[in-house]
Amino acid sequence: MSIVDEIKRRINTVRHTLHALQREAEEGLTADDVCDSMRSGFKLVEDYPDDLRGHSCLILTWVRSVPVHVACAPHEDILIIITVYIPTIEEWGEDFKTRRKIK
Repeated sequence: MSIVDEIKRRINTVRHTLHALQREAEEGLTADDVCDSMRSGFKLVEDYPDDLRGHSCLILTWVRSVPVHVACAPHEDILIIITVYIPTIEEWGEDFKTRRKIK
């Protein structure tokens, strides 16, 4: 099963790390904002199958027309939100899925 399928299977059973909750607050987002936007749709940005803590990934979703990156990991029957941030155009291409090369 792909990581996208794993996320979709667990999208209604989400747990946010303390770090993710702090980052959401810093970005003016709520946990519900993030979960609702993910349920409405998301795109896989980067896949990390060899992460030491377990398979994880970075996805792109949109909250009130603002791009949001969510690092998450399917774990047993839940989806763990690891961190959340609003990507900047300085670090990401206009599609918010392509990293810019740092000079």
